[in-house]
Amino acid sequence: MKSHTMNKNIAWMFVFAFVSLSARAQTERVDTTLNIAEVKVTGHTTIHKVDRTLLMPTAEERKNSYTPYELLMKMAIPNLRVDIMKKELKAFGQDVQLRINGIIATSTEVAAILPRDILRIEMIDHPGKRYGDEELGAVIDIIVKRRESGGEINAQLRNSPNVFFGDNFLSAKFNHGRSQWGIDYCINYRAVKHMHADMDEMFLLGGKTIHRVQEGIDDRMRYTYQDLGLFYNYMLPERFTLNIAMRNGIRNAPHDNDRKSRIYNAATPHLQTFSIVKDHPSHYTPSLDVYLQYLPTKQQTITVDLVGTIIRSRSRRSYKEYVLPQSPLADITTRVKGLKHSFTGEAIYDLTLPSKAVFSTGIRHYQAFAHNEYTGSNTALSEMNQSRSSAFAELRGNLGKVSYTASAGLTRSFFKEGGERHTYTLFTPTLRISFAPHKNGYLNYRFTTNPVIPELSSLTNVEQAIDTIMIQRGNPNLRTYSVYDNGINYTFNKGKVSAALYMRHIYRKNCIMEQLFEERGHIVMMDDNQRSLQSLSFWPEFTLRGLDLFGIKNFLTLGLEGGFSRYWSHGNDYYHTYNSTYLSCSVTMMYKEFSLMLKQSTRNSWLYGETIRKGENISVAVFTWNHKRLSLGTGVFFPFVNNYRTGSERLAKVASSTSWNYLKEAGNLFVLTFGYNIEFGKKYNAKKKRIENSDRESGVLKVGN
Repeated sequence: MKSHTMNKNIAWMFVFAFVSLSARAQTERVDTTLNIAEVKVTGHTTIHKVDRTLLMPTAEERKNSYTPYELLMKMAIPNLRVDIMKKELKAFGQDVQLRINGIIATSTEVAAILPRDILRIEMIDHPGKRYGDEELGAVIDIIVKRRESGGEINAQLRNSPNVFFGDNFLSAKFNHGRSQWGIDYCINYRAVKHMHADMDEMFLLGGKTIHRVQEGIDDRMRYTYQDLGLFYNYMLPERFTLNIAMRNGIRNAPHDNDRKSRIYNAATPHLQTFSIVKDHPSHYTPSLDVYLQYLPTKQQTITVDLVGTIIRSRSRRSYKEYVLPQSPLADITTRVKGLKHSFTGEAIYDLTLPSKAVFSTGIRHYQAFAHNEYTGSNTALSEMNQSRSSAFAELRGNLGKVSYTASAGLTRSFFKEGGERHTYTLFTPTLRISFAPHKNGYLNYRFTTNPVIPELSSLTNVEQAIDTIMIQRGNPNLRTYSVYDNGINYTFNKGKVSAALYMRHIYRKNCIMEQLFEERGHIVMMDDNQRSLQSLSFWPEFTLRGLDLFGIKNFLTLGLEGGFSRYWSHGNDYYHTYNSTYLSCSVTMMYKEFSLMLKQSTRNSWLYGETIRKGENISVAVFTWNHKRLSLGTGVFFPFVNNYRTGSERLAKVASSTSWNYLKEAGNLFVLTFGYNIEFGKKYNAKKKRIENSDRESGVLKVGN
C-alpha cells in the first residue's frame, strides 16, 4: 500500500513539474563573469573567491584529454586525487561531490562531458552545511558550455582484451530554444576467476584462545552495473530555471563476494575443514529529482529541490563449512528482501546586501521508510521510519583583503523501529576565513561542524550469522554525533610553479564505530557510539606545470605529494593509535595530439574504530591520441603487480585479525579505449543549479567485515 502511494506521489510530482513550464515563471541569475572585487588572482590559471577556487584548464590540457577525469589528472589540482580507472575523486581523504553547472551529477554524467567544452573547474573544499549533511572533502563543479540548438552524441568505450572488464556508455543531448533533453546509459561489468582472501584470526572464547587460519582458494567474482538517466532542462534567462532528472540504477552481482577457504587451527594444521561463501545482491533504484530556481529581483534568489527515491534490494548469502561437501558441518543461509521509500525537500533563499555581502538561509527535510524481510537461518521483519530536519543561516563577504563565510545551523533527527524511538538535536556552526598575505600566496582557515546520522542499515534490530563464530548485529540505540573539523592551508602559485601545505584536525565525539564482544560462545560485531576518534594530518604538495623540453612548449608536468596522519581511536573499552604515511608522484607529457600519463602512489592506510584499512599501491600508465572527434588510447593499471591486493588489520582483543584480499586479474590490467563524438548546433553559457539531494542507502544490514 505504501509503495503504491509513493509511486503515485512521484508521478504527480513529475506531472506538476512539466505543467509548471506553461507558467511564465522566471529564473536564476548566474555568475558567468568574475567579479574582480571578490577575487584574488594568484596565477594565470587560478582564481580564489570567497567560498571556492576557480581553475582554468589550458588549451593543451583540453585538447589532449577526452574525458574530464583525464583533464583533472593533467591539471594536477592540489589535494585532489584522481582515479581514472574507477572514475573516482578524493579530496583530503574524503569523498568528492560532483556537479555540472551546479547540478549534482554521477560519475557517468561527468564522463560524458567533452573537455573542450569545459570553461573552468570550481573547487569548494570542505563545503559544509549548504551542500548537505555528508562529510565531504570537496565539491567539484564543472562549468561547461551549452547549446541553444542542435545537440551532441558521445560514445566512450573502455575494455580489456585479456580480462572481462568494461566501462561503456552512450550519451545524447538535444536542444531547442530554452529547452534541453538528455539521455545517458552506462554499463560496467567485471568477471574474474582468481580472487581469494587470506585471514589470520585470534579469538578469545570462554577463556580460551582460538587461532584460526583461513587460506584462500581462488574463486570468481562477477557483477554488472547499469545506469539510465533521463534529463530535462528549461531556462528563461535571468528569471527561472527548471531541471528534471529521472535516474535508474540496476545492480546485479551473481558473485559479489564469493570466497573459498581452507580453515584450520594453527595448533592442528593437519585437521582441515573447508568453507564456501556465496553472495548475490541486487538493487534497483529509480529516483525523480525536480529542481526550481526563481529570481524575483536581481538581489534575490529562491531555490527549491524535491527528490523522491525508491530502493528495491534483494540479496542471498550462504556460508558452509565441511570436510566432505555432501555432509556440511555448518550451513547458514540469509535472504533479504528490502524496500525503501525516501523523500527529500530543500529550499534556500539568497539575498545580496548593499554591502555586496550575501545572506543565505535554508531549510531541508529528509523522510525515509524501510521495510526489510530477513529469512533463512534467522527470520526477522524490520520496519523503520527515519526523518531529519535542518535549517541554516549564512553570511559571506569581504572585509578589506579578508574573505569570510560564517553560518549557523540546527539539525533534528528522528528514528523509530518497533518500540524504539530516538530524537536528537544538534547545533552546527561553520566559519571560513581567507586572505592573500602576498601577491602569489593564499591562506585559508576553516572550521566546520557536521552532524552524522546513523544509517538505517546500522539501526535495524536484526542479527545475521557471518560464520560459525562471528555474528553481525544492528543497534537501534545508535545516536547522532558531531564532527568538528579544523583545517588550514597555504597555497602558492607563480608562473609554472605551485605548492601547497595542508594541516587538518578532525574530532569525532561519540562517533559510531565497531564494538566486538563475546556472547554465548560467539563473537558479536556491531556498531556503537564510542568515546571519540581524532586525526591530525599534514599534506605537502609541489607541482611544475607546462615545462618546455626538447624544444616542445608545455610538454611536461611533474607532481609530487605526500602525507602524514596520526590517529587516536578511543572506544568505550579500547584505545588505539596509528601513524600513516604515503607518497605519490605523477608525470604528464603532451605533444600535439598525443599524451602520456604516469602515476605511482604508495599505500595510504587509516584507522577507524578497531580496524586499520590498508589502501592500495596505485600505478597507472595511459597513452591517448585525440584527433578532432575521435579518441584512441591504451593503458595499463598496476603494471608492476602480479597479484593486486588490499588488506585490513583488526585490533580487537576478543577477535584480532589480519586479512589480505587478492585479485590476480587486476595486476597488469591492459585496457583499450575508444571515443567518438558527433555534435551539431551552437552553444550558450549554462545556468547553474545551486542545491541537490540524493539517497543511495538501502537500510539493509550488511554482513561481513
